[in-house]
Amino acid sequence: MMRKNEKFIASVICIFCLIYLSPFLTEASLVPEEIVVLVNAQSSQSIEIGTLYINLRKLPSHHLIKIDVATHESISRTDYEEYIAAPLRNSINSLFSRGEKIRCIVTTYGIPLRINAMKSLIVTDDFKELLQRRNRKQQERSKLQKIKRQGADLNKELSKKIGKLNSEINQLNFKISQLDGSDTISAVDSELTLVLAPDYSLSSFLPNPQFLPYKGRNAAYFSTVLMVSRIDAPTPELAHGLIRTSIEVEKSGLSGKVYLDARGKTGSDDYSTFDHDIRKTAMILQKSSLPVVLDNRPQVFQEGDAPDAALYCGWYSLAKYIDAFEWSKGAIGYHVASSEAVSIHNPKSEYWVQRMIEKGVIGTLGPVAEPYLQAFPPPSVFFPLLMSGNYTLAEVFTLSNPFLSWRIILIGDPLYNPFKNKPALNVRNPLLLLQ
Repeated sequence: MMRKNEKFIASVICIFCLIYLSPFLTEASLVPEEIVVLVNAQSSQSIEIGTLYINLRKLPSHHLIKIDVATHESISRTDYEEYIAAPLRNSINSLFSRGEKIRCIVTTYGIPLRINAMKSLIVTDDFKELLQRRNRKQQERSKLQKIKRQGADLNKELSKKIGKLNSEINQLNFKISQLDGSDTISAVDSELTLVLAPDYSLSSFLPNPQFLPYKGRNAAYFSTVLMVSRIDAPTPELAHGLIRTSIEVEKSGLSGKVYLDARGKTGSDDYSTFDHDIRKTAMILQKSSLPVVLDNRPQVFQEGDAPDAALYCGWYSLAKYIDAFEWSKGAIGYHVASSEAVSIHNPKSEYWVQRMIEKGVIGTLGPVAEPYLQAFPPPSVFFPLLMSGNYTLAEVFTLSNPFLSWRIILIGDPLYNPFKNKPALNVRNPLLLLQ
């Protein structure tokens, strides 16, 4: 275990390398020969799903990698390293030694979702700081509640204060999570992107060198950063459907409408910035071949509001799926909220990721724990790349995902490209999306 100062220095060096030494992902599209499939020997359904994917997508049969791990959705950091990372690392390195090129990992039903927090070794000064920040957070929350009671919806100045207080509370939450160790919670899939990388700090997140807004600034870590996508669902049958439907829809193309659900925010805080990005997405996609529906009201889409939904992005209904959609076959979308992939298999939950899959969506993403707003893919990047037909689902996520070793997972066939044969938007230079 590294001492605190050593860990900080190593983290800074790693972040520098990740951002400034990694090339832009513009090489040839992902192909089956570059994918390995991770299955759990303790789950016959996992093996069945992995084998189906191998067969239908015509991957080499020896790219099926079996591990032996408990099928719980959460796993300790120690067990992750011993039962998932180490055997997978050995298998991929063995393929590399045979001259094979591996760029993507598929995790499957039965592979844990989340790595639990490591207990922080809090020294006296840090403990004092933790208490101070918790007290400050409570004070800011009290201020926020007081302002809301004054009727902020009728006063723009009060709305700005609410935005500022929300941002301050998020910053306090972030610092508290660093001090108490909870910032070491991460998604198994996100950690696997760095399964071949040298040691790096497990505290908080690392910037993704392939994230489009970094404008392709080049890469020591490129050869060790992998794409990861999960073929998982509330039931094995639905997981099978993710594969079969992807292949079927690719032939005919995805049709329907694009639904974008903003909240009408106009401030300068993080929430307003993301809300603006949803509206920006609507402007970009007006040039596409699919009809675009933008809702800029504070409330989310309600039942019956979104028929023929092919693509969707909106927010914010926390852990409460709203059945507003009739999903087109092959639909892709995501809901921005803090806990929408905490579980995929709990029959009593209303998490958006789980319910969207149950309702027919075959490509989605979400967090396994509080990720903070800046961790979500900007829709103004994700959807234009997808609709261009130039990238597979895994590549779209890779280019639009801000952080690695963090909490957002992608669910869907990594090879799925519903606009491959019939592009819906002309995107010649992806960097122009940043303007």
